[in-house]
Amino acid sequence: MTCIRPILATVTLGAVLLVAGCTGEPAPTASPTLPLVTPQNHDASPRPDASPTPVGDPTCERIIPQTTVDAFTQAGWTSRQDPFYVGNIELAGGIQCTWGDATVASDQVQVFGWAPIDAETAGQVEKELLDSGWKEFSEDGAVYLTATGTMIMNPDDDGYGMTYRITDGQIIFADTKQGLLLIQWPPH
Repeated sequence: MTCIRPILATVTLGAVLLVAGCTGEPAPTASPTLPLVTPQNHDASPRPDASPTPVGDPTCERIIPQTTVDAFTQAGWTSRQDPFYVGNIELAGGIQCTWGDATVASDQVQVFGWAPIDAETAGQVEKELLDSGWKEFSEDGAVYLTATGTMIMNPDDDGYGMTYRITDGQIIFADTKQGLLLIQWPPH
């Protein structure tokens, strides 16, 4: 059996997200289903007695809520942090996190990404994705780009697969549009 190391294929080509282990045993027929933890509403108003908390760098454990990290960890999942790419475009200062059980071959993963982005790079990203067959729409003051057709592997409840959300100064990514709600970086 050939040992396949964990990889994340280029998303814009609709490639499959795969986390594979080298156990020599076949992949389990059923994977545990993790609850998708929704973010808590946080009061963004400043508190006079609160001292400022340093933001630090984004990490796989910091761009999503701690309750989600705890649920993943409890299920035996770990994260792999990679540079944030859209096709051949690397988004400097960004991260892409793949959460899953790296000890078994499975497509049961969740992916989250965050990066700062300027207007010029945002235009390049939009062109790259649209040229690859992605669908673009605007909602809540942001531009969304989502996978279409055969690129949608595990759609969310609304039928969306891998989705990017571009706003002033940042881009986020999740393997479903609904998953974008979990990305909370930078902290408020």
